[in-house]
Amino acid sequence: MLRHFSGHTHDRSHDTLPVMEVDGALVSVGVDYDGSLWTCDLTGGACAERPLELDAAGPEDAWYYENGVWDEDDPDVDDRPQFEADDVVSVLTVARLDGRPVVVTGGGRFDLSIPEEGETIGGAVRVWDLRTGRKIGKTLTGHGLGVCSLTTVVSDQGLIAVSSCEEGRLLAWNLTREGEQVAEVEGSYNGGMGAGLVDGRPVAVTGGHDDFLQAWDLLSGEQIGKNLTGIEPVVRAIAITEVNGRTVVVAGGDAWNKSAVHMWDLTTQEPIGAPMTGHTDSVQTLGTARVAGRTIAVTGSNDGTTRLWDLAGGEQIGEPLTGHHLQMVTETAGTPVAVTTSDDGISMWDLTVSAR
Repeated sequence: MLRHFSGHTHDRSHDTLPVMEVDGALVSVGVDYDGSLWTCDLTGGACAERPLELDAAGPEDAWYYENGVWDEDDPDVDDRPQFEADDVVSVLTVARLDGRPVVVTGGGRFDLSIPEEGETIGGAVRVWDLRTGRKIGKTLTGHGLGVCSLTTVVSDQGLIAVSSCEEGRLLAWNLTREGEQVAEVEGSYNGGMGAGLVDGRPVAVTGGHDDFLQAWDLLSGEQIGKNLTGIEPVVRAIAITEVNGRTVVVAGGDAWNKSAVHMWDLTTQEPIGAPMTGHTDSVQTLGTARVAGRTIAVTGSNDGTTRLWDLAGGEQIGEPLTGHHLQMVTETAGTPVAVTTSDDGISMWDLTVSAR
């Protein structure tokens, strides 16, 4: 173990607890039920709290007219609904936008619902300044239900936010270009999504309640090749990486799929090797890293373990971490680390040691 933190560990459980380097320190980021944005220095420093600017969480005026909340024939009607943190922040991730650290959030299924209208509308994506909690830019709409998966990709086009939602729609926006929408595709519902750069282009891979995954070019909105088959639903965790010069998709299945970790060659869309088994319940989180010249995957499961895998060899590395659930894989001071949570706090594991 590299470090262990047992201070404020966030009173809300998101899909993941993101971490990032801010001013030279690795911090965890979370939003509590009351809308408090917390950052905690995992290197031994303090926690800081500031409120999210929920008064600015609403969409643009045009959205209210398009969805019948406001009447164009009544210019005096401009009553804006109140937004609750529990609806606004269902999933979150972190990134850097124009050099400053930001939090990107995806809303739940009732995020934009208007009680008086009786219609369920959710899944808005918003960007917040990590240091101040103030909202940046416009509220990004287009999902009908809640956001299931959310990530960002740094490309030469700018910072791309990618989200998939309960009904299977995947949307991508260029945050550098004031939230310009760059892609809309229909994938599997209630599933996972992973994204990254492939030959310089942002690519997303989706999966869910189907027995296949699909890869998408986010600049063209077109599917890349054929479906990636050989896995049973439901797929919750997906990553794109490189193994021995090949671009590879890695995905974790649930108990119906023997909780196995699968791989495909993205160029040919063909499976690579046999599924890697060891988990006894659904794989919920997955990250990859380069350690000592080889590519490894780290998976977190509902079975209460975090496991490491040698992707070139197709086998598990060492014994599982019991009682620790993977949140993400990142780097600190150039060292790849796994961030896990347990009943007594947050831990960071040096993967150059763990993967030996």
